[in-house]
Amino acid sequence: MNMQENLLISRLKSLLLILAICTALIGCGGPGNNGGTPTSPQEIAEKLPQRLNAAENSLLKLEEAINSGQIRNGLMIKEYARILSTQKPDLKTLTNNLSQDASSKGAIFTNLKNRLAILNNEPEMFESKTAQYQEANALISASQPQNYNLALTDVVNVLADMSGGSLPRIDAQSKAESLANNNATDMGAGSQLIGNPAYGQWSNQGGTSVWAWYGMYAMFRDLTGGRSYGYNQWNRNRDYSYHSDVARNRYGNVRTKNNNIPKTKRYGSKQDYGTSKKSYGSKSAERRSTYGKSSNNNKSSRFSKNSAKTGGSFRNKSTYSRSRFGGK
Repeated sequence: MNMQENLLISRLKSLLLILAICTALIGCGGPGNNGGTPTSPQEIAEKLPQRLNAAENSLLKLEEAINSGQIRNGLMIKEYARILSTQKPDLKTLTNNLSQDASSKGAIFTNLKNRLAILNNEPEMFESKTAQYQEANALISASQPQNYNLALTDVVNVLADMSGGSLPRIDAQSKAESLANNNATDMGAGSQLIGNPAYGQWSNQGGTSVWAWYGMYAMFRDLTGGRSYGYNQWNRNRDYSYHSDVARNRYGNVRTKNNNIPKTKRYGSKQDYGTSKKSYGSKSAERRSTYGKSSNNNKSSRFSKNSAKTGGSFRNKSTYSRSRFGGK
């Protein structure tokens, strides 16, 4: 074992110790149900402002946790990106872009902020107040630190795959094992992020949905020889990803949650393979909303009225336009 490998192992051991401490910090229970779920349209309308306020407060708390280094997988992304930039300098631009997910400027958090801005300022995007209430609940659930931490596993594992295996995956089987167990095709580095609206979108090309990366992630296409993947090909042959197989209902967009839904459940850990497809594929857990403690404080101005259109450096203004969500 050479000096570089010893240094890498030493750094990873130190990182694991930090992650154990962070796990203890974010592992506390989630929010309560605030007295039960309203059922009548009138009750939903009455409680909606309080729910919107709870969603905003939840995102603000998550932002504080991210920026104070309490999200363990954010720390992992930062360290993996640093190591990978040294190992493979030709991938430094893409690696640096992915490293943003260690901060509140990351694609996934930015997407949550944009969804909140749409929820607050563009109610016409929703078919009913019930739909608004459900979106507020989804944002509250998505912004719980333990859930957000898990949402970052795909990014960590993309960086691990980009390293050629020198950096280990987390909360998932090795690439070879996962491909074999899911009877999947290797679609190249970044494939775990296909279908995640924070990194790209399905676009119609000649009547076929084709995955298009946002500009700062376009290099993923270059890493696969310029190949693009259509929805049907991806759906039949894809491997496991946390977003597509577990959390798409939390981290999808207003108009994309029911579009291009993966038709087959994939399995991400060893215990998953011992569970029947019938029970594992149940959507009941995802259908249950997670409720947060509401606050009577006035809404914060941190997430401004224009943030849905200019809220991040990841895409241009048109990306946040109503047409992206297939507005009415």
